[in-house]
Amino acid sequence: MVTTGLDRADEAPKPVRLAYALSMAGIAVELVGWVLGSFVIAPTSWGDLRADRGPSEALGQLAVSGGVLVALNALWLLCAYKMRAGRRWARVVLAAAGALCALWLVNNMTMSGFDVSLAGERTHEVLAIAAAVLLYLPAANAHFTSHRAQPSC
Repeated sequence: MVTTGLDRADEAPKPVRLAYALSMAGIAVELVGWVLGSFVIAPTSWGDLRADRGPSEALGQLAVSGGVLVALNALWLLCAYKMRAGRRWARVVLAAAGALCALWLVNNMTMSGFDVSLAGERTHEVLAIAAAVLLYLPAANAHFTSHRAQPSC
């Protein structure tokens, strides 16, 4: 019997399902944080850029920034979906991203100290790190090794 990726996702162990949920939360936090920082929470990126470079250049820079953010989060979403379906390559990519987030977080903490008021800005990094750790728990390892015969796509 041939199973689809959704069938395997439904049978994913709890650590894999939790890593998927943390990835979805990380994506949401990242996108909402960008919108709030760009347009809502003073001083906004929009206001600073508009005052510094003019409205058209500010809009262009925010469009590029938003486009890159959407593209990176789309890749994160794809990897999370494939990871939940048991793809080992997606687990490796998410673990590497979690490791990079850990390095970024440590670098920021050593440069500016651990400021509790900045904790909200680092939430997506913490979620990515937690998801990466969950993917290497024994129950998760079994999920990825049990799908060795699956096709690569």
